[in-house]
Amino acid sequence: MRWLPIVVTIAAVAASAAVAADAPAPVAIPGPPFRPEVTSFVRPSPPQLEVVSDVGHPVVTTTRSAVVSGGPAEIAGEGVLDAFRQGPLWFVTYGRDGASARYLLSFREGRPGIRYVLDLNALARTTAATPSDSELVYAQVRWAREADGVLYVQNAHLTYASSSRMRNGAITAIDLRTKRVLWRSPSLVANAGTFVLAPGNRIVTGYGFTAEPDFVYVLDRGSGAVLDRLPVRDAPERITRRGDEVRVETYSRSLVLRLRS
Repeated sequence: MRWLPIVVTIAAVAASAAVAADAPAPVAIPGPPFRPEVTSFVRPSPPQLEVVSDVGHPVVTTTRSAVVSGGPAEIAGEGVLDAFRQGPLWFVTYGRDGASARYLLSFREGRPGIRYVLDLNALARTTAATPSDSELVYAQVRWAREADGVLYVQNAHLTYASSSRMRNGAITAIDLRTKRVLWRSPSLVANAGTFVLAPGNRIVTGYGFTAEPDFVYVLDRGSGAVLDRLPVRDAPERITRRGDEVRVETYSRSLVLRLRS
């Protein structure tokens, strides 16, 4: 496994009894099957991603901590696994263990009540290549972002793609009003710790693993189609954006990429 080790420490503080009582029941999102991976791709000319810098860095262990005080300590008997934010919006994942994040809860900081709780179990289901792989290929919720009433969710498991017959690492777009899936990207485009929404109605994601190709991808935010992909030396771990610059931390490299209009 070539991922940058991350130790997640989360202190979950249950909401008040009144808020907890008002927490909505999880809404089950129907899961379209994982789409096949992109097996061949010709980069556009000019490409949408260009490398500004690519430098090595030592492999280190980082610790991310989050204190969650706006939601319940459990959903359907499963505890908090991770928490991350997008401005005032918080996203909290729940599952039975560190590889089974199934529920996604969202609340707005400073406002009472829960915005939604989604059961994404159907999106996480994959087909194990062998019986011994069955406990390893649950494609849990790893990251989420919202824009214009649409939720974008990344599902990925933590083992080889071959263990799930190459069905892993996808982005799914969900209409938050209707709770219907709008589209699902091809497989094997997103298993980094984060992805970013970018100008030009795009999403920048990363995928890589031991003995598998490592790429940074640009997806169409309206359809999930692959617009561009850039090969990188090892697996993308964290992706952030400032303006038209995208920063990608891989297992051993720090890259600055520029998004073309």
